Amino acid sequence: MSLGPVTRAEGPIRVLIVDDTEAVADTVAALDGCDNLDVAAVADPTAALEAHAESPFDCIVTEFGFDGTAGLDTLLSVRESPNPPPVILFTRLDSEDVVSEAFAAGVTDVVDKRSTDAQFAVLAHRISKASVAARQSTELDELHEWVRVIADQSLVGLYVIRDGRVEFVNEYLSNLLGYDTDEVVDRPITDFIVEEDRAIVDESLRDRSHGSVESMSYTVRVRDNADDLTTLEITGQRTTVDGEQVVVGTAMDVTARLESERLLRRSERLTRQIISSLPDMVFISEPTEFDVIYINDQFEDAWGRDVSLLYEDPFSFLDLIHVDDRDQLRRAIDEMFADIRDGVADEQYQFEFRFLPEGSDTIRWANARAVPLLDEHGDVTNIIGVVSDLTERISHERELAQQNARLDAFARVLSHDIRGPLAVAQGRLELARELDDDSHLDHVERAHRRIADVVEDVLSLARDERSVLDASEISLADSAATGWEMCSSNVDHVRCEIGELPVVEADESRATRLFENLFRNALQHARGGRTGATGDDSDLVIRVGALPSHRGFFVEDNGPGIPPSIRDRVFDSGFSTKDGDGTGLGLGIVRQIADSHGWAIRAVDGATGARFEVLFDPVGEAGETE
Repeated sequence: MSLGPVTRAEGPIRVLIVDDTEAVADTVAALDGCDNLDVAAVADPTAALEAHAESPFDCIVTEFGFDGTAGLDTLLSVRESPNPPPVILFTRLDSEDVVSEAFAAGVTDVVDKRSTDAQFAVLAHRISKASVAARQSTELDELHEWVRVIADQSLVGLYVIRDGRVEFVNEYLSNLLGYDTDEVVDRPITDFIVEEDRAIVDESLRDRSHGSVESMSYTVRVRDNADDLTTLEITGQRTTVDGEQVVVGTAMDVTARLESERLLRRSERLTRQIISSLPDMVFISEPTEFDVIYINDQFEDAWGRDVSLLYEDPFSFLDLIHVDDRDQLRRAIDEMFADIRDGVADEQYQFEFRFLPEGSDTIRWANARAVPLLDEHGDVTNIIGVVSDLTERISHERELAQQNARLDAFARVLSHDIRGPLAVAQGRLELARELDDDSHLDHVERAHRRIADVVEDVLSLARDERSVLDASEISLADSAATGWEMCSSNVDHVRCEIGELPVVEADESRATRLFENLFRNALQHARGGRTGATGDDSDLVIRVGALPSHRGFFVEDNGPGIPPSIRDRVFDSGFSTKDGDGTGLGLGIVRQIADSHGWAIRAVDGATGARFEVLFDPVGEAGETE
């Protein structure tokens, strides 16, 4: 028997028929024929309660009265169980009082009991409808319970505001405000906001007919029940519930976070101020490659170049590094980052190098220390580096070394170079007196001249160390010519060729002294080494000229030259290859004069003899030699 369409619920609907009449068989048979209905039957309410307790039903269909058993009131006690099923009264409706009494007792629906297909179809429809509604109500109750649990357990504040008043707050938010939940609900939200921040809340909640903001986010301060201030970060969303506009959202206590951020910003400012005030250059790089993310202003002060260039190209500073140190420094940097990438980084890396600030002619020394910064897992997060200018320290160390060398030289001069000729003079003078022979006085005169030369060299070395450079624009060719005049008297078989030389900023007196000492060195060491084809002394030629691009000048001779084994020592004060006939101070004075001008001097291979080159720009190659 077909009863027509039935409202379907998810899953089969379990139906319990409670009826002690013979008609129960027809009811069960009719409902069994419906899809989605699973039907069982008992004869009285007590049995029905037991059956439901054992295996709950989705719907109970019952008669109104029962012979000699408990009545409808007993059956309706099923509504006190969890998730109670709907109860439908299926009886003959001979009186309206039955309908009223049934609804008053709490039944869900009433269907007239007539053994017709139409009535069974109505009953099946009512069963499905009531069961679906009951299931939905149960699911809604469960959802409400979940929402309540989530709201109560939430670690952020939840709220609903309607017409500027608090409609709902969870326990977390009410605790932040220092009130019980019922003390917060139905109060204006601005009651809890400090007066200075209320305009922010009013503006966000204000109803706008046009251009209404659907979402909002702001920070306000609230004063709790104990009059303590708390900063809340509020987010909200405008929505509609039951036709009325409300705002729902969250509130988080950000007091500690904001204070931490404030302290962090203060710490960052202090750190930057400290780093900026340091005399050294400080930089921070990415961990796996040289990529500068911070550098203080000392770079610009010390290196003469804008720091923005380092951000664009971190290796751009290498063109200011001395050419002899450039490749070594680049390799050291690459090796450090390779160690970091391989997980074998050292605690600290150190590099020492020379550099020439942009726009300067003075070489400076620097020491760089790089330290990998580690996180709590031991991974490198950044590289912090400190670059210190060592020029003054190294200059001081060199001054001390030079002073010590001069003291050693002075001691040797006094103990040997002066004592020797002085002893000769004394001995010859005694012979001259004893033998009345004036020829011995020539030896005394030569000894005195030797002593005078020694004293002059010692005094020159001391004066040049202490005096201030008096620089002006001079012609090096004129200085060279004057120097040659000072030492060329009574010299045979010697020719000095002075080529074109640049005009430079220099101390004229010292420049002349430099040429004079170089010429005297050539006369002393090269003159006796020139032998012609006939066995006579051939002409000694001393040449002076400019280096390519006028980066310096040279002085060379055609004598025997300087052995490579002693080239690095010829400028040391007190070093001489002329035993008993040289002070060893001449070339030391030359180097001192060059240093005082910021020049560098070196002994190199000459075409035929000794060659000295003076470089104005010590950084980089000096160019091709002539």
